[in-house]
Amino acid sequence: MLRQARSGSTEENVHFTEFEREGRETNTQWGARAVAHMKTGGSNDWTYIVLLGGSDSMSFRVRVAQSHLRSDMLPSYWSQALLVELTGDSVANANAIHVPLLQPDGPEFAARTNGVVVQPLSDFDDPVRFPNIAVVAIPVAQSLILKCVESFRRSRPTLDALEHVVRWLAFAWGAARTPNPLHENYGLPSSCMLETVCAAANFDLTPGLESRASCPEAIWATARYWQKYIEKFSGRAPAGRYWRPHRYPITEPDDATTPRQPARKSTRTAKRK
Repeated sequence: MLRQARSGSTEENVHFTEFEREGRETNTQWGARAVAHMKTGGSNDWTYIVLLGGSDSMSFRVRVAQSHLRSDMLPSYWSQALLVELTGDSVANANAIHVPLLQPDGPEFAARTNGVVVQPLSDFDDPVRFPNIAVVAIPVAQSLILKCVESFRRSRPTLDALEHVVRWLAFAWGAARTPNPLHENYGLPSSCMLETVCAAANFDLTPGLESRASCPEAIWATARYWQKYIEKFSGRAPAGRYWRPHRYPITEPDDATTPRQPARKSTRTAKRK
């Protein structure tokens, strides 16, 4: 297990609750409805973070790697963390700011921007590709966080996000026997970016974990159980909504003392012998 502080609260955050997807609703449609249901207000008082849980192979590797932050050791529900840049407090033309593991081609060479990429939030709309979704509102003005993002883009010595990208790609691809980066305090780069810019704005995004080891699972745990700590220092607890239908089919025996029966030999195998 990774070293992390546990929240002193055993009660879940009542402002961070499950919110079911309706029909064939896209992720941005769900997000708009979730934020309206939260009634937190606009970007003058809040910053919105989106957690996504992907269903592809890369997401599988990332989600399993974060199981070491869970007491049950099950895969995380989450594989990505995005900062949402709202325009006029609407998700209609919102952007997603993040540090993707697969850096895109284009004029902005990754080394010039510390790996930070800005793209339309609608690029993450597909609920099949990203079935799990959560929106977390933190009590910091969006304008302040965006200023800190600009500083992060120009300050690789503060936290070299691309070093984290390389580590996670090597692990996800099974290259050079690379171990789980979290065991060496290399968090997922986008979460570490969020952690760093929030710290610059005097907000502790994941109080229980070192900032350079941050990941979506840590942000999820903070939103669910660290509400009293955050309210004490920030005046307001985080709020949010989530929907997490996608989980891996892991079945435990009903009675741990009862050994599982070995698979029965097929008739064909028996005849060959």
